[in-house]
Amino acid sequence: MTTFYLDTSVALRALLGHSPSAARWIDQTTANMSHMVVSSRVLRTELTRVLRREGLPVTRRNEILDVLALVPLTDGVLAAAEAIEPHVKTLDAIHLGSVIAAGLDATIVSHDAAMIAAATSLGYPTFDPVDE
Repeated sequence: MTTFYLDTSVALRALLGHSPSAARWIDQTTANMSHMVVSSRVLRTELTRVLRREGLPVTRRNEILDVLALVPLTDGVLAAAEAIEPHVKTLDAIHLGSVIAAGLDATIVSHDAAMIAAATSLGYPTFDPVDE
């Protein structure tokens, strides 16, 4: 089984219709039984905040969340995020901490250059499905 860790930068572009290629990748990957797509519980909060900001129904987040497995936000996740050496924003560190704390052998799916650089420095393969 191939595991992919979905970052907010891709999830939001797919959800808001800003990247048909990202939406297509999510649809195709989650439909494939040999793939698993996971993210942090913090993704739910991030999607909710953006949908509220944009005046869109919060229930739209389920278009993404219903096809993912979520890693719970725990002290272990936060400790792993705090231990990350390369500079990365706090929420990105929590995403990477989720991968580390869950012991996932995952490809990090992101469109954020800093996230990709941090993931690469931590030894994780990365993939960017966003076609601008």
